Amino acid sequence: MAEAGPLTSFWDTLPEELRCKLRLGCTGKLHLLDMAGWCLRSGGESLRTMAADLLQTAFGENSLDGAMAQELLGLEQVRSVLPQPTLDALQALVANWRRPDDLGYYDSLRTRRDFIKIKEFIDMSIADAPGNLFWREQALFMGMVSGDLDWAASRLDMDEPAGTEPIFNNIRGLFGRLRHECYTAARLTEMTGGAFGVSYAELASGLCLAQGGERDAAALLFLDVLERAPWNTSLLLRVHDLLAGVDLERTPVPGSVGILLYSWNKGAELDATLESLHASDLDEARIFVLDNGSTDQTAEVLEFWEQRFGRRLAVTALPVNVGAPVARNWLLHLPEVAACDYVVYLDDDVSLPGDWLGRLGAAVRLYPDAGVWGCKVVDHVNPLLVQHADGHLQVDADHKGGSLNSYTPNPFKLSDLHLQTLDTGLLDCVRPCTSVTGCCHVFRTEVLLESGDFALQLSPSQYDDYEHDLRLAEAGRFAVYTGHLAVRHKKRTGVASRTSAASEGNALANRYKMQTMHARTDVIRAAGDEQRLLDADLRRKMSEVEKRLGCTC
Repeated sequence: MAEAGPLTSFWDTLPEELRCKLRLGCTGKLHLLDMAGWCLRSGGESLRTMAADLLQTAFGENSLDGAMAQELLGLEQVRSVLPQPTLDALQALVANWRRPDDLGYYDSLRTRRDFIKIKEFIDMSIADAPGNLFWREQALFMGMVSGDLDWAASRLDMDEPAGTEPIFNNIRGLFGRLRHECYTAARLTEMTGGAFGVSYAELASGLCLAQGGERDAAALLFLDVLERAPWNTSLLLRVHDLLAGVDLERTPVPGSVGILLYSWNKGAELDATLESLHASDLDEARIFVLDNGSTDQTAEVLEFWEQRFGRRLAVTALPVNVGAPVARNWLLHLPEVAACDYVVYLDDDVSLPGDWLGRLGAAVRLYPDAGVWGCKVVDHVNPLLVQHADGHLQVDADHKGGSLNSYTPNPFKLSDLHLQTLDTGLLDCVRPCTSVTGCCHVFRTEVLLESGDFALQLSPSQYDDYEHDLRLAEAGRFAVYTGHLAVRHKKRTGVASRTSAASEGNALANRYKMQTMHARTDVIRAAGDEQRLLDADLRRKMSEVEKRLGCTC
């Protein structure tokens, strides 16, 4: 038997509970803090280095988060593992960050998402308290959410308080990446010293170089970081795809394809979506659109695109809005659609890159037995905000579940690392998961028909795609995610969303209904099956990366 390489050997030394967490990834504030806390509570001396790196990474990803800094400095166990440069930067942040006593008006502006007034209020607050980094943090966050990066950058352009130089260099490096000034961004990140860990600057530089197309230089930096931080599973997945050229692959979907859209009173958004479809490389794919009882200009939009696409576009018009699950099922059971080898569901408010179908085809080639293949969906205004990525099933096997009188009669959830961080490139990989977004996903038609229709009881829209993915996972057909395809979505979700009380209530009701549709034993079994699938996938990729590290494994 061949000797295991350094990554695999290290992985084998870790407790299984920690490996379960690491399999989800190695990014996102809450997730990083959770793993660091686990390492510290374990009492294992060998995990202290990992705990420090995870804490420093969380600080690097959220370097103006004064509340987190206060919490970290308040824990002796945390202070004992962090090096002095990190402690100094945390203390400098805390010394210059104060949450105002009364945030009622500001919170009301945020709830209404009145960005003009929000920015005016932040500007006024900065003028009143120029040294309070709380308001600089708010400027950074609201600039990202609103997509006004120039405004945010100008509010961060200040004489930084003493001791915060690493923090501001890190933020300037972030804006350098946003402007695609890769070498400037890398240089600024390197000027953070050791505040965010011995590998942070090198990793950030590698991500900058990869973004700028300097693949070989980025790979060398990534491999160096992995040798020092072999627990960084997000980087492992990223460097594997970089070395194997997976991030460049575009492959035709192996068979006939039907592209399915349904729309209700979103004529302008549908028009833009069809325009991006028309500009895409679709091979011989056909497009089927269901007008879900629209009363706006949707009919005129579809008539225009019927002329542009010709026989490749077929339209079905219904007199009323039947809801998303019914619309999905209606389209699937059209004879022309059922005859296709593959079907793709698209939302009517997305913007597609020209090679999107080839990117999905590459995922199909790599994982041909998956139940569904999906992509990364990002905010249309600011693509650094990720709405959906790879969703992994999380369930507490020891929890017996609640009664039917509980809001969570069968509690389980999907991982949400993508909502805890910006899209720096660490989400760019292809790998299995439980669920992918319904904004843009592809099915093998035969498997989709066998697995049953989308659940009508989850109308009008929430959770029907998630529930169907879970049904496939329980049958052993897990989803596959490709982060190398980013689709822009005009509907704002996650940290960039504002949800009405009515829609929140509907989502809560549908979550309840979805949990009653699945036996707890089946959900627990699927979660265990996914962990084994993720472990096998990681080990295979570790072995391939180890060969580039000079191992003969």
